[in-house]
Amino acid sequence: MLKITLTSKAQSDLEALHERYSIHAGSRAANRVVLEILESLEPLRTFSGLGRPSQSPDIREFVFTRYPYVAPYRVANGQLQILRVLHQRTDR
Repeated sequence: MLKITLTSKAQSDLEALHERYSIHAGSRAANRVVLEILESLEPLRTFSGLGRPSQSPDIREFVFTRYPYVAPYRVANGQLQILRVLHQRTDR
């Protein structure tokens, strides 16, 4: 089973996402959204090929079903690295 790590950019993305949701829905809702996003990544620990291929050959993209976000990731050094957490409308 792979260990999931977040890059500093992915952490910043989650912090910004939390801030946006806090403004519109409150901090409890924002906490729940971030937690659900992180929990949604768990199956990648066992099935790292779940995401769709991206334009870069060594990067895949996990599309969240409940929220309009996508997480580009790669497997490197025995870890699954979440590179970003981006809104689906963001250019990648």
